[in-house]
Amino acid sequence: MTGFVDITKILGGKHDEEQVMIRGWLYNSRSSGGLVFLHIRDGTGVLQCTVNKKNVDEATFNNLERLTMESTLEVGGKVRVDQRAPGGYELSVNNLGTVYEAQPDFPITKKEHGLEFLLDNRHLQVRDPRLQTIFKIKGEFLKAAREWFWENGYTETQSPSFTSAACEGGSTLFEVKYFDKKNVYLSQSWQLYAEAMISSLGKIFTIAPSFRAEPSRTRRHVTEFWHMEVEEPWTTHDGIMKVGDALVSHIARDLAEKMPKEVQAIGRDPKDLLKIEAPFPRIKYDEAVEILQKDGVEMLWGDDFGWQQEAPLTKHFDLPFWVTGFPTGIKPFYHLPDPARPDTTMSGDLLAPEGYGEIIGGGQRVHDYSQLLQRVLDDNLNPEDYKWYMELRKWGTVPHSGFGLGVERVLTWMLKLEHIRDTIPFPRDMRRVYP
Repeated sequence: MTGFVDITKILGGKHDEEQVMIRGWLYNSRSSGGLVFLHIRDGTGVLQCTVNKKNVDEATFNNLERLTMESTLEVGGKVRVDQRAPGGYELSVNNLGTVYEAQPDFPITKKEHGLEFLLDNRHLQVRDPRLQTIFKIKGEFLKAAREWFWENGYTETQSPSFTSAACEGGSTLFEVKYFDKKNVYLSQSWQLYAEAMISSLGKIFTIAPSFRAEPSRTRRHVTEFWHMEVEEPWTTHDGIMKVGDALVSHIARDLAEKMPKEVQAIGRDPKDLLKIEAPFPRIKYDEAVEILQKDGVEMLWGDDFGWQQEAPLTKHFDLPFWVTGFPTGIKPFYHLPDPARPDTTMSGDLLAPEGYGEIIGGGQRVHDYSQLLQRVLDDNLNPEDYKWYMELRKWGTVPHSGFGLGVERVLTWMLKLEHIRDTIPFPRDMRRVYP
């Protein structure tokens, strides 16, 4: 007999007609006459296991017939093709190993449950096959991104989660108790530290948690998310947008080609992802304002985009598209003013179609010390808080650019999900930090 094997390998046809052992959680069961059908989940897949009363002793049959949901067990048997079974294979059970019986009152049943109930029981809901599939796709998403970065000469590096200076705005900072020190916050972005690290490593990226104290309750906002960020020396705003185009299109193609069944099962046609090809369209902020005003959406030049502006704007595009040249007044101090039009910046947001909105934000950084100091003063910030950051312009300054990509936002769009929380095992928002 072959030892313990992963269910995914059985479903892939690697153990047809072999005697194997599997172990996992009992997801579902039913009995009919002298047969018991067990659906066992092991983290790699779900396999139907058929127990015939003729093939096992009476005690084993009775034990499996009455086994409670989410009990863990080890079973052995012969793999065979059965097109009626989920996945096209089943295991004909002929022996039973260790069993850890679960309590009989598993809270999540097949009946409909309210959202708050499911979120309160998220530690159990994560076992749901749909969520399991989404999390696996997310794993492939991150793998595809890293492969693209490695193949294109980037180095992965990290930055602190505790910081003493705001990057994206002081109103969205989480202040934390840090021994006897004041003004310590959870990181909104690695960007300030990344601008230091490009002088050490050149082209760099990170995939790490970021925290935003945004009191928003929309389908695309959470307070903790995974941030994929890039920083490059000697790169212009145009160059960093090309990086974003290539990265997003690569991830979309990877998911469509490597996980088409899973993507389809969640609700997105993989063919849609194959249509996401670079380069993406670009429009100026000015054009975006005009489009929205013609559509009757309230928007004045100088206003920042919110959900009410982004969603209708995306309806004009079938692909992700860049909005560039945002006004200086609505972008952080480190964005480079456009030399040809100083009231705007060399910045850009990539918006996903179908109403999903912003998925990347970035641009070219100010690399001149005097200009950066003036931007800090104009934003009424304390130069002492950014002393080390500004000093980077004194010793080895260089034009450079970068962006941040919200992993869960991109995945929400690519999988055509209703809410960003479905991409996160334990989502955090302004109301929830449990479980």
